[in-house]
Amino acid sequence: MEFFEAFINLSEKIFWSMWVAVGFAMLFNTPKRALLITAILGGVGFATKFILLNTILHNQLVVSSFLGAFAVGMLGVYFAHRVHTPPIVFTIPAVINMIPGKFGYEFMMGLIRLVTEEDKQNILPHDFMETFSFGLLTTFIVLGLAFGIVAPVLLFNTKTVKNKDLRNLNKKIKQKVLRK
Repeated sequence: MEFFEAFINLSEKIFWSMWVAVGFAMLFNTPKRALLITAILGGVGFATKFILLNTILHNQLVVSSFLGAFAVGMLGVYFAHRVHTPPIVFTIPAVINMIPGKFGYEFMMGLIRLVTEEDKQNILPHDFMETFSFGLLTTFIVLGLAFGIVAPVLLFNTKTVKNKDLRNLNKKIKQKVLRK
């Protein structure tokens, strides 16, 4: 029974993460042909992060967020060729549901508390450390999401949309510079 409840809980979270991805895709004017892919990538990314965080990578939020974004990036490169759309169009909205809003909020509230405290004697070292910890965690998660999206594009996408090989483009630029 516990497995069934966990499966229903995960399914519900995936469902809503797909709608979050589609909502942000519509906000960013993503073409209609890419909305379904955005929903799929949003669900896959969140599910990857959630499953890794709750099974293999306990308390490794940064790594599991990176791997979820990396899965979105890998699938984004694949679907970009299928839908003839740049991968960034559906990978960015797909990972928005993994942005650490709670930790960012706690960081900002901690900063506000530290700055607005009139009696500086009331500020404890623990307050600094907690605020700094939330700030670092937020920063590293967002960086992990960014690198997770970009890494597959940099590793596997060597051609532009018009099938020009970018590896040869570098040679052509060097030749033109050396001629002048």
